Amino acid sequence: MSTIKTRPDGLYISTHTTWPQLATDETLRSFANGLIPMALNGHQETWTLAELLHHSGPQSYPLLTTLLVLDAEVNAVVEDKQPVFPLPGFLAYRSRLSPDKFPLSAVHLPPHNRNGHYLLSLASDGFCSAVRLDLHPKFKIAGHVRLAISSPTRLPVRLQATEHRLERQPLTEELIQTAIAVGSKDLPKPLTTAEQSRVAEVLQGFIGH
Repeated sequence: MSTIKTRPDGLYISTHTTWPQLATDETLRSFANGLIPMALNGHQETWTLAELLHHSGPQSYPLLTTLLVLDAEVNAVVEDKQPVFPLPGFLAYRSRLSPDKFPLSAVHLPPHNRNGHYLLSLASDGFCSAVRLDLHPKFKIAGHVRLAISSPTRLPVRLQATEHRLERQPLTEELIQTAIAVGSKDLPKPLTTAEQSRVAEVLQGFIGH
């Protein structure tokens, strides 16, 4: 029986799905330009998705970074209730959401725009950036912007303040630089100059699309 199902409200991935299944499933290969299999980076582990969600080491960072830009929600089962946690909230509280008391049932991904742009960048030093956005082909106006990063020294995080400054604006190098610098100040741990440069480089690549 498949542990990955497509429904009218999006994609549901059972938390029993294993790393190899995530890496090879044809539905995931066609969803959001195959970002999820790409995030596993060719590594082979035996973890389930539930174990990946609770794993605090850097092996899980690319997948969590990817799920953040895909607006993932985590479905749990608690007695007769089925609470749903947006992924940022789950990551903030997962140390208190032990698998035995809050068993996870599925990850829900809302329907994606097939004409959208999806990009995952994995660097050899462990820096990871994921981007999802719509882009007007002529005027380069960005929409539905999602941006997340992680590194060995930074937990996966959405750059929401930067996203808001890019939303419904024509992408230019000046706007990108300003949005990243100003948005960085809203993070608990502001981006370093090097991190800002790397995020800017990724976003500037969309200007020529």
